[in-house]
Amino acid sequence: MKLGQIGEFGLIDRLKERVFRPDKKVVTGIGDDAAAFRVSSRELLLVTTDVLVERVHFDRRIHSFWQIGWRAMVANVSDIAAMGGLPRYALVSICLPETMSVEAVEQLYEGMQIAADEYHLQIIGGDTVSSLRDMAVSIVLCGQVEEKSLVTRGGAQAGDLICVTGELGGSQAGLAMLQLMSSKRKGDVLPLPVEKWSAVRDRHLQPRARLREARLLAKGGVVNAMIDVSDGLAGEVGHIAEESSVGAEIKEAQIPIGSETRRIARHLGVPVLDLALCGGEDFELVFTIPAADAHRTAEQIIGETGTAVSIIGKVLPAEDGVVLVSPRGKRRPMLTEGYRHF
Repeated sequence: MKLGQIGEFGLIDRLKERVFRPDKKVVTGIGDDAAAFRVSSRELLLVTTDVLVERVHFDRRIHSFWQIGWRAMVANVSDIAAMGGLPRYALVSICLPETMSVEAVEQLYEGMQIAADEYHLQIIGGDTVSSLRDMAVSIVLCGQVEEKSLVTRGGAQAGDLICVTGELGGSQAGLAMLQLMSSKRKGDVLPLPVEKWSAVRDRHLQPRARLREARLLAKGGVVNAMIDVSDGLAGEVGHIAEESSVGAEIKEAQIPIGSETRRIARHLGVPVLDLALCGGEDFELVFTIPAADAHRTAEQIIGETGTAVSIIGKVLPAEDGVVLVSPRGKRRPMLTEGYRHF
């Protein structure tokens, strides 16, 4: 059997059956944004890891070394945030060809360090190995969270409202334009001036983790499930539905998509909804919350952080499946497939 036949998450399920062993100290293991286990009567240690591989997650024709470092760190911070925690310590492993300059590696680490400073964590070690050609960056990030504030993918309840912070599809739209720009012959002029898509360019090249928003949500005590949008809205809603054993409905008209993203979708001739549902690396938060608490919580988040919160659907019983609802009320199954490695 080939990996392409079972896919990324089929492989994870098979590996989980082989390696996972029950442990009373492990609160959350394989299948969430981070593992969580008890280190005291009140506090949990969070551990997450992400690997960024050249020509899979980044392209040196598009991304600077500084941006690669920044994006690698923020991807991990976002996972800790999605569990309601605070990031603390990072281990960074790099795989590099010997032809790479020392200055490039220093720029890579500068990007990581500035991100670490912004989110108040420390880089405390790692590993360095050689590569025959491409480079890769792997970060293990440890964080902490009060046990009462832990939020997982598995707590959604039928009747909850589904909410999302910020706007979706922007990172994918920015990447599409950057790829278009890098492929143009010298002297060609882009149909869209850069000033018309600079915001989504920046969202892709220097994304932000919603750490403050996540902490407010977690400490508020009313959010039942949460996940960060790293692989597209459709996939993340699918993960919550699977881990919580529920269904969901998402209203297309309520998905927050910015004007630049819509402009790029028109220019590229792609459905704008696809950018939001299937595009990755927005690093927004999707969460479920009882209807009675949703509007008050949304107002609190925008009031304290300036980040908008949109109510985009509701949690259904599992037998109702995961569906998209068109502006005219037509319902159809939502393919819960975001970005997949294979």
